[in-house]
Amino acid sequence: MLKVSVNFIIRPMKKRTSTVCPIVYALDIWGDPWSLVILRDVLIHNKRYYREFLASREGIATNILSARLQTLVDSGLLNKIEGETNRAQTMYRPTQKALDLIPVLFAIMHWGLQYNPNTDMSIPIMQELKTNEKELGERLLRNFEDVR
Repeated sequence: MLKVSVNFIIRPMKKRTSTVCPIVYALDIWGDPWSLVILRDVLIHNKRYYREFLASREGIATNILSARLQTLVDSGLLNKIEGETNRAQTMYRPTQKALDLIPVLFAIMHWGLQYNPNTDMSIPIMQELKTNEKELGERLLRNFEDVR
């Protein structure tokens, strides 16, 4: 049997030197799918620890998770709080810059609700988004009173 070995090199997301376009600026920071999934997990599901992000149903690879977390920290969207005794206690918390993305995430979710026939409407947050978005936003922000 022939064995084939393939080596992948994970490169950090390419940064532009500068841009005058706010859309390009935003997409350079959080425009890849994994960064948005991580931001969703932090802002909507209040995940804080590496192992919690790793357990997301989307199944992000460890090397990509590490790279994206670092990109979000470097971009000022997350604060990395080192664990006292070991790395497993390292916590990620949103900055105000990240909290300001909650309405953007809601807009993306509304768009997905409208066009994705496979959306799981049994998820309570989906019902809450449709029926009382303002209260949902206020409830989520209460999770981050230490940030504000």
